Amino acid sequence: MQTILQVLDAFLCVLVVIAAAEYLRRIRPMDDPILAVVLYVMAIAAFGSFIFNIKGHPGSPFTMALHGAIILYAISRRGHICTASQ
Repeated sequence: MQTILQVLDAFLCVLVVIAAAEYLRRIRPMDDPILAVVLYVMAIAAFGSFIFNIKGHPGSPFTMALHGAIILYAISRRGHICTASQ
């Protein structure tokens, strides 16, 4: 069961990094610098968590819930970010 959770958490980490990169591509960092900093920190933290998962550290269900929530937020706000940049 622990292996399944680690694989799921690693997959969610990759999705968080992709979502943060997509947001950073869509926004203008000079117009919203705090959001840009938050997205950079989120991408760095998710990548660090991914590295820990690869090394075999146990994943926490709370960490996976946080990653899932970030992904769902990114999916729900995707249309808002796409229209704001045009």
